[in-house]
Parts: sequence; structure tokens; C-alpha cells
Amino acid sequence: MILWLSPLDERLHRPQWLHPSERDALETLSSSSPQRSREVLRSRVLLRRLAARVLGCGPRAVPLRADPGQPPRLHSLQGWHLSLSHSRGAALAAMARQPLGVDLEAGNRPVSPALARRFFSPREARTLADLERERGPRWGQRQRLHCWLAKESLCKLLNQPLLPVLKSWRYDPDRQVLIHGRGQVIPCRIGSEGPWSWGCCAMAPAPVSFWTGAVPEPPCPA
Repeated sequence: MILWLSPLDERLHRPQWLHPSERDALETLSSSSPQRSREVLRSRVLLRRLAARVLGCGPRAVPLRADPGQPPRLHSLQGWHLSLSHSRGAALAAMARQPLGVDLEAGNRPVSPALARRFFSPREARTLADLERERGPRWGQRQRLHCWLAKESLCKLLNQPLLPVLKSWRYDPDRQVLIHGRGQVIPCRIGSEGPWSWGCCAMAPAPVSFWTGAVPEPPCPA
């Protein structure tokens, strides 16, 4: 499992690597939100760059399907799975031999007790509040963010809406797992890198290679 956290820097952007259909699909987004469109485009380039490094081909040759609003996938290529999250000028691209989901957030993103009471299960919200009284507000804020990251990652893995996942799953930081109210358990790793915090869910534990910043260009021409 490879996770690559990178700034969505103009110097790393290679619009010529995108397939014409990718650019066409994002034209509507560009007209309504130019900044978000740039972030989406550059995150697609990052995903192509990662897949090209792993597959040993040019980025343009990667059979990527990453339509807006849909999870990215490698069309007609069996055995590899992708996930992608972008936030505030950075992106986390992931690739593995099993389905996975990732989420990226600024490490200082506030997740308030009121938000936890509204969107987490009553049991989880009470547990977090009790532990915050023991360990302090900084611990409470960090743990609520970790719960959010874990559940956002799970949504990507299961391709499900966020709200039901927030309510029906709880995050156990000691075991690094998400637990459903009916007992199902899914591994979830939470980490941080510089100003960023990230989550990664997969059906089974797997070794993680974590890349940050720029890596060499793919070995083959586009």
C-alpha cells in the first residue's frame, strides 16, 4: 500500500498528462469554482503520477477513470485499487492491491463537541466528552478529528454517504479500527505529516509506504 502526500503545486502540474475526457468533465466545475477545479485537475495528475511510478508506464497511458463525484479507478486493470483526497492545496493519493479509502485534512481543522453530538452516535459522543474532561481540550479536539478522518476514509472504502457512516460506526484509537454497531470491524490507520492529518481504511491490515513531497518523474515518457 502506497500513500503519497504532495502539495498541488503548479510546478508539479502536467495538464498534458490528462485525458481529454478528464478535462471535458471538469469544464462545468471550472466555471462555477475555478480554484476547486485547479485542485481537482492537479490531484488527478498526482494520481496519474503515482500509478505511473508503480505500473512502470507513462502517466498518460494509465487507464484512469476519475470522473467528478465518482471514486477513481483503474479501468480494465485488475488487481490495483486507488483512492484520493485533496484539501487546501494538498492531496493524498493512494494505491494498493486491495480496496482502500483515504482522507486528508488540515491538522488544525476544528471538530467541535457540538458537531460530535450531532453526527456521531450518542455512545461515541458521550465517550469522547468523558475522556476530554479527563485529558483536556487539546486531546478532545485531536481525537474528534481522528474519528472524522477514520469515517471519511471508510466512506471512500465502502463508497457510501457520510452521514450513515458517522452515526453507525465508531473509531477505536487503541486498536486502530472502526467498529460497526452490529460488530463488523475494519482496520483504519490514522497519521500526521507536517500540518496535515490523514486516515486510511482497508479491509485488511497492510504495510504502508508513505511518500511526501516530490518524487522523481515516471520512468517512461507520457
